[in-house]
Amino acid sequence: MIGKIKIDDAQRERIIEKAGHLADEYGQVYMACAPAIFEGIAEAFRDEGIELFPKEIQDTLTSAFIALHGGVAMSGVGTCGAVTAATFLIGYVVGVTTEELTKNANLNYASCVPAATYIVDRFEQTYGAIDCLRIRYNRVQRAFDLLDPDARINEELFIMYQPNKCAMIAEKFEGGREQTPPVQGARWAAEAICDLLALEPEERKELPPHLRGLGMQEMAPKLQPVVEALKKFKFGRPDEKISYRDYWTFKLKGKKGVEEGRLGSISAPKEEEYKD
Repeated sequence: MIGKIKIDDAQRERIIEKAGHLADEYGQVYMACAPAIFEGIAEAFRDEGIELFPKEIQDTLTSAFIALHGGVAMSGVGTCGAVTAATFLIGYVVGVTTEELTKNANLNYASCVPAATYIVDRFEQTYGAIDCLRIRYNRVQRAFDLLDPDARINEELFIMYQPNKCAMIAEKFEGGREQTPPVQGARWAAEAICDLLALEPEERKELPPHLRGLGMQEMAPKLQPVVEALKKFKFGRPDEKISYRDYWTFKLKGKKGVEEGRLGSISAPKEEEYKD
């Protein structure tokens, strides 16, 4: 756990700017946003004498973040690597332990609230999304499938033909490199970490008033009378084996109609139909 650290305004500004600069610099070398942002932020603090991780652990974690690039494993459909790396670091600095969670699972909110406020909300406001595909498409109306070899060729053609429109490397497009998700994500995370480090470790785990008392152990006794009332009304039809929608389909089309409408009911092709 990292203790309280006093960071003056000049130092704070240097850290935030350096985090963005290094995330951009590493991103061009690694061509992977998640490890670039993670290492860029960690190194920005290290340059100011603040070690978030021992160097060997930092190097190991940077390697692990490679698989979280491009919407998780370059799939595009998952969360942007900039968001993932930034929220990881915020959660680490907040410092809720697994032992604490076993006693109070509601402490999950302690890490999630600053992550949402500093990272998720800002990505949504700035780029209209937090997932890799939509962020890329929203910026330049291009979002290639990074795991498709042909699409990878098309992406490289796009980068070379229109370098100032590429979402990740643009020098002039929409504010240039200063406005790319890796640079902005690193800055926002560095800002959050500076604010969190200014607090005592226990202060970082304090929950907003509206989220207190929502742990299952606290809520269960209060909710039990409501549960008993719902049972009397048979609310949600707890004894039924199918959903309300399936129930009406069953009445109109019978058992076959229900099964045909469910996912996974289409048979896979025979092997000889798809083998060369």
